Amino acid sequence: MNKVSSCELSVVIPTYNEAENIQILLGRLSEVLRDIDYEVIVVDDDSPDLTWQLVELAQQTNSRFRIIRRIGSKGLSSAVITGLVAANGRCMAVMDSDLQHDEKILPDLLEQVQRGSDICVGSREAPGGSYGNWSATRKLVSFTAKGLAQQLIGTSVSDPMSGFFAISRNYFDSTIDRVNPTGFKILLEFVARGKTPNTTEVGYTFRTRLHGETKLNATVIVEYLLALIDLRFGWLIPNQFVKFGIVGLTGSMVNFMGFALILGLGASVPWAVIAGVELAIVWTYFANNKFTFTPFTFKGKDFFLGFGLYQIVCCYGLVVQLSVVSTLLQHFPSMGERLLSLYFIYLIGVAFAAVGNYFLHQYYTWNRLGFTVLKPQRTVIV
Repeated sequence: MNKVSSCELSVVIPTYNEAENIQILLGRLSEVLRDIDYEVIVVDDDSPDLTWQLVELAQQTNSRFRIIRRIGSKGLSSAVITGLVAANGRCMAVMDSDLQHDEKILPDLLEQVQRGSDICVGSREAPGGSYGNWSATRKLVSFTAKGLAQQLIGTSVSDPMSGFFAISRNYFDSTIDRVNPTGFKILLEFVARGKTPNTTEVGYTFRTRLHGETKLNATVIVEYLLALIDLRFGWLIPNQFVKFGIVGLTGSMVNFMGFALILGLGASVPWAVIAGVELAIVWTYFANNKFTFTPFTFKGKDFFLGFGLYQIVCCYGLVVQLSVVSTLLQHFPSMGERLLSLYFIYLIGVAFAAVGNYFLHQYYTWNRLGFTVLKPQRTVIV
C-alpha cells in the first residue's frame, strides 16, 4: 500500500466496470496535475471487468495512484465517502471515471478551495460551462432535477446535479458525520447538511461518453427523488420509512385486490383477509429486499431464509389486521353489511399493521439477521 502523509490535492474516483476508461483518465491526470502535490484514489466495487487490476498496474509507474477495492459492497456515494475518508489531501476532489468530466479544471477547483471556498463545483451552468451534446430529453430531466433540488433544499448552486467538485479538508471533517453515505448525489449531501458552506463554481463542458454504458436509468431517478425527500424531511421521516411506505402502498393494493377477489368468490371475511395478506407478503418481501433494505439484501440460499423470517414477522401484522377489522365490525356491525364500508375498515387494519411491520423488519429481519447471515464486506487497499 502506497501511503502519502499529506498532499495538496486528493482526487477520488469511484468506478465500476470502467476498464476501457480508467487508464486513459489516469494518464490525463498525470499530465494535468504534474505541478501539484497530489494523489489519485480509485475506489472500485470489485468490477467484473477488472478495473481495479488496471489501477494496480498503473501504480507500478506512478506511486501517486492508489486503489481501494471494495468486495461485497456497492454504491456510488458510499464509494466516494470511502475514498474521501482514506484521502490525505488538504483539498479533496471527486470526479467520474467515464471521461465526461474535464480534468483540466482540477487546478482551478483546487485554487478556489485554497482561496477559502468550502466547496467548488465543476459546473455545466457556470460561465464557460455547457452540457455538450445532450439530447433535449436528457436536458429536460436534468433541469427538472435541478429545479427540484433548488426548491426543496434551497441551494444556490447552479448545477446541484454535478458529480464533479472539490471540498476543503476542514469542511469535510465538520460535515461528514451528518452526511448520508447512501444518498444519491453526494454533492447535495455536503451542500445541504453543512452549515451554509461557502460555494464557488468553475464552468466546464460535459463530454460524451466514449466507452462503457451510462448508469442513468429509472432506478437512479427514483433514488434521486428519495434523496431529496431525505434531505428535506429526513429529520422527521426516515428515508427508509419512505421506501417502506411506497412498497407498502403497492402491497396494500395487492392485499386489497386479493381480499376483494377471494371475497367475491364466496369466501368468509377471515379467509379473504388471510389470502390478501399472504399475497401482499410475497409481493412486499421481493420489493423490500430489492428496494428498501438494500444494505442487507438477501441473496442466494439466504433469500429463502429471509423470506421465512419475513413470513413469521408478518404474522404480527396479520394478527393486528384481523384484530382491528374484527373489533370495528363488533362495534359497528352495520358497516359489515355494506361492501364499501367493509373495504374501508379493511384498509384501516392494513394501515395499523404496516406501522408495526416496519419497525419489526427494520430492527430484526434486515438488521440482526442481516448482520449474522450475510457475507461480511471487505475492503482491499493498495
